[in-house]
Amino acid sequence: MHDEMQQYPTENIVLILSKLPEFLRESMMKSRLQDLCAKDSKAREEFIDSILIGLSLAEKDSLMKVIRTWLGVVSRLESNEMMTVFTAFIDIYEKDPALCEKNYFKVLFEAYQSLEENQRVILRDCFVEVVLNQI
Repeated sequence: MHDEMQQYPTENIVLILSKLPEFLRESMMKSRLQDLCAKDSKAREEFIDSILIGLSLAEKDSLMKVIRTWLGVVSRLESNEMMTVFTAFIDIYEKDPALCEKNYFKVLFEAYQSLEENQRVILRDCFVEVVLNQI
């Protein structure tokens, strides 16, 4: 697994992204999310694992900026891309439910609540659809 993680180095990515202007952060995240959607499920899992490692190393302020931007970008993706992203993350959490206990979940919910209403509705509806499709 360590060799695979080197393929997607994210050790300081959250800090780096948090220091970028919003428009650059959005552009980079959109590109990476579209790359993620184009990968096969194994590559998506490896990629997401590396992201989660980066999140666990981040400070709250940096994390909040990055997650809020990420949620905003996800809310503007095509619905099939949003579903791919949510499905990939749900698959990871199903394999390791302990990830839900990490501190960044609190930040995730705070970031979600700080979004505009229309963005929250889009994310919520897509997330619910993904969950219902996995039952």
